Amino acid sequence: MMSNLTESIRNHGRDKAQSRGNISLLQLNPLNQLNPLSTISSDRKVGFVMKSVARRVYSRRLCCRRILAGLTVLTIASSLMACQVPVFRYALERWSSDQYRILVLTKGPLDAEHQAALKTLEDTSERPAQATIKVHDVSTTKDAFVKQLWKGREKDSSPLMVALYPERSSINAEQVASSSPLSAQSVAQVVDSPARKEIIQKLSEGYSAVWIFLESGDAAKDHAALTRLQEQLEKDTEWLKLPSPEEMEITPELLDGAKIRLQIQFSVVSVRRDDPKEQFLIDCLLNSESDLRDYKEPMAFPVFGRGRVLYAVVGQGISADTIRKASSFIAGPCSCQVKEQNPGFDLLLSCDWDELVGETFISEPIPEGDSEPKLLTIPAGRARP
Repeated sequence: MMSNLTESIRNHGRDKAQSRGNISLLQLNPLNQLNPLSTISSDRKVGFVMKSVARRVYSRRLCCRRILAGLTVLTIASSLMACQVPVFRYALERWSSDQYRILVLTKGPLDAEHQAALKTLEDTSERPAQATIKVHDVSTTKDAFVKQLWKGREKDSSPLMVALYPERSSINAEQVASSSPLSAQSVAQVVDSPARKEIIQKLSEGYSAVWIFLESGDAAKDHAALTRLQEQLEKDTEWLKLPSPEEMEITPELLDGAKIRLQIQFSVVSVRRDDPKEQFLIDCLLNSESDLRDYKEPMAFPVFGRGRVLYAVVGQGISADTIRKASSFIAGPCSCQVKEQNPGFDLLLSCDWDELVGETFISEPIPEGDSEPKLLTIPAGRARP
């Protein structure tokens, strides 16, 4: 297993030197023999970099670009290798939603209109439980980060609403997910949207994943990419197989008693890039990587569990091979049960997942003491020129 990792590092250095457009993805999961995303050769041009045919790995912890002379990776106890419950199901049952932080920045007291918008935002019955709200008066705060967010607004003193990605995601904790003037309309966009309601509905019905298809506005490109995505997902639904109760070490009665049926099924939710109702969702997707807004191409984001976005796939990267690998990972055995050791980020969704999932689980929690990773030093591969 370690030799496979070392070889992947060498391939990364070699392929990166050859071309920026064709890279090797090293999924830094030490249980990579169980992970279908472990190594992807560059000559197959799968869609994992943001340069039209492939996507790059954006996680601070998992980023292959930082491999030079040596590498330290996270591993987990060998007992986790026994988990045969599919990734999407384990995430649905065991990965609690990460909290977004919403900051309301104001210069002085709020007027009646903005107070009403803030009240709606703060009302727990009208906003997702996975969001915390904090108000900052920039005229009195000493918080340097808040001042930086307000910087450049000297001529516009209207209140600002800023959403930050969850601290536990693989994105920088100070990365802005969305920023907009505080208003009744912008609050409504944060609280919910038609696409997010559909995502919740499908995931709570047991769908393995929901792919968000973000249109580019180019009808020909969008049609071609959406067709590729839908056709491959249909094939994956037929090709992938669920483990038996015996393989998951549960009884058939337990499986039948689950509130949400275990199944292999995929869905696609299309979103126009200029849809005002989906502006918050679009911002969260496009701001998840630094260069996504640079590309006027259709994009696809697989979402599983309780709204976990795995990564973005762009343009021609939305290919059969890429989609098949994502499906294989999502429906494959859960080789890494620790959420923080997996790439991606959670969407802000307005629902009670515990109520939707119920009390009968087919997965087992992480054994006590297994959540702390072990550190292994991996031999250096070839450095990039």
